[in-house]
Amino acid sequence: MAIVIIDKETCIGCGLCVEDCSRKAIKLDSNEKAEVNLELCNECSHCVAVCPQASVSMPEYDESEILELSKDNLNLDPENFLYFLKFRRSIRQFKNKEVEKDKLDKIIEAGRYSPTASNRQLNRYIVIKDKLNEVREMALKALYNMAKDPNFEMKGGVDYRPMWIQMYEDFKEKNIDRLFFNAPEIIVIVSENKSGFEKVDAGLAASRMELQANLLGLGVCYIGFFERAVNYNNEIKKLMGMKENEEFLISFVLGYPNVKYQRTANRKKADVRFI
Repeated sequence: MAIVIIDKETCIGCGLCVEDCSRKAIKLDSNEKAEVNLELCNECSHCVAVCPQASVSMPEYDESEILELSKDNLNLDPENFLYFLKFRRSIRQFKNKEVEKDKLDKIIEAGRYSPTASNRQLNRYIVIKDKLNEVREMALKALYNMAKDPNFEMKGGVDYRPMWIQMYEDFKEKNIDRLFFNAPEIIVIVSENKSGFEKVDAGLAASRMELQANLLGLGVCYIGFFERAVNYNNEIKKLMGMKENEEFLISFVLGYPNVKYQRTANRKKADVRFI
């Protein structure tokens, strides 16, 4: 439990933190100064962000990274943003170029600042780079073994087993990577969260990380087959350094695109219901 400190000297009793606290953990005392019930607090830091006097602090967190509001930096044009989203594509062709560390840091930061249920912040990030070749071969072999396993039950409407066999054979015979597409990096989101919202948390983080990657000139492709391979072969988890209580949630490959799309792709009309 983090400590929330309110400076009673500078607190003006405006009540903004009281109104914004989702857990009703803050109230005004008899002197019209804010006070916090730490038993109810979930460390969301909204009180820190909303206070006009900067009277609230959480010293156990790194307060050097707190930013002051600058309206100029928040003026994103909504039409340009939608245009940018429409040109987003899953990338399966990558240049032979590594992703710079500072760009990786920005992508992880986008995930770190994504919302999580009850502010649990239990997403963990594994960047696979140095062990990528080992991971790729083990994952492709796991998919192949799944396809050959008479006890493996394929769930869903598509039988991927012939594809998995072909993917492994293409890799072994022709060095063709149809799993990670020769991307230089893979990012995996794992979590020890067992609240039932862990996949939502990971999906929200991955979506924001992808947007950041796109803004940095990088491309992303989500790899659902990798999750199946990891869950089939625990040795891949060990190679990735996953902890016993962590669950593999989502993964995507990352790199510089070696393809340029000239126009947006077709989409079905949105099924929208107003009630």
